[in-house]
Amino acid sequence: MAIVVHDVILPYSQLRIPLWSAPEKGLFAVVGPNGSGKSQFFSLLMGALKPLTGSVTRNTARIGYVMQHPEHQLTETTVKEEVLWPFNRVTQQDPTFMSKLDAVIKRWDLKPLWNQSPWTLSTGQKRRVILAIYDLLDPDILLLDEPTEGLDGWWKNELTLWLKSQEFARLTLLISHDWPWMLSFIASGFWCENVLKSQPDDLGQLWYAHSLPTTNPLELLWRDLLTRHAPVSPRAWINSQRAREEVVRLWRLQHP
Repeated sequence: MAIVVHDVILPYSQLRIPLWSAPEKGLFAVVGPNGSGKSQFFSLLMGALKPLTGSVTRNTARIGYVMQHPEHQLTETTVKEEVLWPFNRVTQQDPTFMSKLDAVIKRWDLKPLWNQSPWTLSTGQKRRVILAIYDLLDPDILLLDEPTEGLDGWWKNELTLWLKSQEFARLTLLISHDWPWMLSFIASGFWCENVLKSQPDDLGQLWYAHSLPTTNPLELLWRDLLTRHAPVSPRAWINSQRAREEVVRLWRLQHP
C-alpha cells in the first residue's frame, strides 16, 4: 500500500483512525459532517499534520492536494509561471512535455488566462489553474477538497468527466458535501465521523444511512420510500427521469 495509517488520533477533531490503508487505485469519496476531520485527514496523508498518536507510513512522495481555497496554493505572478514552476527548463523543452502541456491548457481553457495574474481570477478560474497543475504533474494519489466550489455547471461537468477518465490511473480521494454530484459518478466512499472506517462502503448506502440535511423534495420522498423498504435504488433520486421511471415501476408492482 502507498500509505498506511495506524492507530492515529488527530488533534482538534479527535478523529480516530485505527487502521487505514490507501487503495491502490480508484475514485472514492470521503464524507461526513462538518468538523469531523475530513480535511485534517487529507493534511495527515500529505504529511502536513502531526497526529497525537500512531504512525503514518508513506511509500510514495507523489501526492497532489487541491485545497478547498485555491488562493492558498497560488504563489506566482502569472498563470504561465504558476503552471510551469514545478518543472525545470530542460523538462519544459521536451517535446513530450510540451504536447502534454498543450493538452492540459486546452482541457482547462487556460490560454485566455495564460499571461494574467492568478490573483485577479475568479474562484472557479483559480481552481482550474490548480487542477491543471496537478493534471500536468500526474501524481500517484490526488486529494481534492470541495473541488466544485466556484465552478459553474459546465466546468463541474468537465471536472466530472476528467475524474472519471482518471479513475483507474491513480487513487483519487474527494471531499464534498454535494451528494447529488458525488452519487452521479462515485461508487464508494469512506465515512468520517469520530472514527474513519477502514473499508469503503457503497456511497448510496452511506447517503441513506446517515441523517443528512435534505436538499430537495425528491430526496425527501426517496428517503421515505427507502424507510418503507420500497424496492428503489438509493441513487435514483439524483436524476428526475430515472426517479420517475422507478416510481412508475413501483406503482405497477403495486397495481399489476
